[in-house]
Amino acid sequence: MVAAVPYRASTLIPLLLVVGAIIASFIASSGPIQWMDNGVFLADASQGVFFSKTLGPLDHPLYLFVTTALYAGFGAHVLSLMNSLLLIPLAWAIYRLGKGVGASTQVALLSVAAAILCHCVFWVSTKAEVYLLHTLLVTLAYMLHFDESFRLSALKKLFLIGLLTGLAAAIHQLTFIVLLPLYLQLLWQNKWRMLITLPGFALGFSVAFAGIANELSSGSGLYDIGYRYLIGIPDRTAEQSWQGSLFRFDDMWHEKNSVALMLLSLIGPQLLGLVLFPKTPKLRVLWCAAMMNFIFAVSYNVTDRFTFFLPGAVLLSILGMMQLQALLQRAAALPLINASPLAAPVTILAVFAVYASGLINLPVHKEALPFRDDIHYFMAPYLSDRSAEAFVRSYEKSAPQGALIISDWTPYGALRSAQAAGALQNRTFELCEEVQDINAYLEGPGAYLARMSYCGTIADRFDLQTLAVGYELRAK
Repeated sequence: MVAAVPYRASTLIPLLLVVGAIIASFIASSGPIQWMDNGVFLADASQGVFFSKTLGPLDHPLYLFVTTALYAGFGAHVLSLMNSLLLIPLAWAIYRLGKGVGASTQVALLSVAAAILCHCVFWVSTKAEVYLLHTLLVTLAYMLHFDESFRLSALKKLFLIGLLTGLAAAIHQLTFIVLLPLYLQLLWQNKWRMLITLPGFALGFSVAFAGIANELSSGSGLYDIGYRYLIGIPDRTAEQSWQGSLFRFDDMWHEKNSVALMLLSLIGPQLLGLVLFPKTPKLRVLWCAAMMNFIFAVSYNVTDRFTFFLPGAVLLSILGMMQLQALLQRAAALPLINASPLAAPVTILAVFAVYASGLINLPVHKEALPFRDDIHYFMAPYLSDRSAEAFVRSYEKSAPQGALIISDWTPYGALRSAQAAGALQNRTFELCEEVQDINAYLEGPGAYLARMSYCGTIADRFDLQTLAVGYELRAK
């Protein structure tokens, strides 16, 4: 039996896997210069604005506050490692949650390793992104409920769960989906005492109050503010309304590449956790939360839907490891159980090696980015990607100080985060759809276009002189 294996021997390998997984995240970090939203998050933190001025669907008030404080105290490089650092408290929370729902020490540690090495969790840990801090808070809420080693009264525990819920909601709206099963169980168990979660939630959500106050002063009502925060602006046809992207099962085949990218997070014990219904009430609550998260994320019609699956992936790591340990109740199976957290990185890196050798082709984005291999970037986060930094270094050579660099959103994040990190100083960056006075730069330091993708209207108005990366704009 597995239980007959000496305690120290049975826990040493899982512990080493956890430590190694966290170290691997630091090594694979994308650094202080990153693409798209990740780069913009880094740049926004450098502005010194601690409180969000609005509460829209793309505002993350608590994340803005934490990253701004971290940048002010330690600079861009440490900020870029924030999510790798957060893996340490997340590991503790997963371990305590696993123990709280009945896992052995060995299985709880293996659950931590499986969660960290899961594709979506590891990818986000190497980037500047909101979802890992959010997942930490959600995991802490479940941990606090199930871990009976905390000597707290029922009211104190409920208040703290409300506080964690408010903090998580001040980062992302996914909170209300992932914590719903927890709150249903709490309501069944506590009835009217659940009201104590409300002041806890208000305290946790207070970092967003400045944005709410600004919107109220501009004439918006509380209902409109809440509706826009949860779903987006009311107009379904507008760019910032997410209603048209929710539960799009009909469009999953058309967007099969992004669906397949999300399914990478089910390689390993997580798949067992998803497909096998657990027997105990505690595990069923976790399973319901993970399943709701999975259904939401897999049908959410955005390219990076895999980033919305972090809480579910963490919970499935616990469920999957417990299911695997139950299925393999022999000492001879111990090496297989210990190796199971490595299933995702080994499988993914093997496929990537075959792809890199040219033996197979994998689908990439139709709009290529300079220096970036999409398969490496999205599919193999275990290998460090510094393509955004390489892109920026090229522009430091080709665009002189005082120049204007025009781009779409993805390169824009790299350019802005580079400036926040001390590169590309005294250059101006504008989005293609927002830039206005280009001609003022043509007779001076110059105007440059990062790529023609999504910027056709700019390309049509000027002569384009091809550079090593992008184009120099000249009057026709």
